[in-house]
Amino acid sequence: MYWKKIVCIAVSLGFLLFPDSGEGADDIRVGYVDLQIALNTSSAGKKAKDTFKAEVGRMERKLEKRREKVEKLKEELEKKALLLRDDERIALQRDYRQELRDFERLYKDSQEELKIRDRELTARILVELRQVVNDLGEQGSYSVILEGNNTVVLYGSKSIDLTESVIEAYNKRGTKISFKN
Repeated sequence: MYWKKIVCIAVSLGFLLFPDSGEGADDIRVGYVDLQIALNTSSAGKKAKDTFKAEVGRMERKLEKRREKVEKLKEELEKKALLLRDDERIALQRDYRQELRDFERLYKDSQEELKIRDRELTARILVELRQVVNDLGEQGSYSVILEGNNTVVLYGSKSIDLTESVIEAYNKRGTKISFKN
């Protein structure tokens, strides 16, 4: 992944230092967009974030119910262990272990499911944002538009920061993404 950024920077510098034979340095237009900011502050990004938070809340409520069930079994086992016959105690211990394993599996699966959902939402918005960047680049006759986070563009004048323009264009254009499960 790191080498891709280096290649991107090298190619971008190549555009700047060695323009096409017919172009002069005055014909080069460079801009940058911080896609993370655009993702987080665009209307679709905010809606995706709200949708994701709601999904996390539903998942947490579901997990909390299961956790409470496991805790009740544990308390019951601790309180009654000495009073139960061996076969009853063993059955209760087995039930507790099974519920605990089921809870742990559900927790792990839920975490993975949420990660996947977050990646899906983010990827779909980024595809649309990149299309807006491409359109802006063509309409504005840009030679290159870089990703403007701190790992790719170490310095960029605010005059070539296109992030707000991309967000405005994206918000006007609207999204085709459905945020339902």
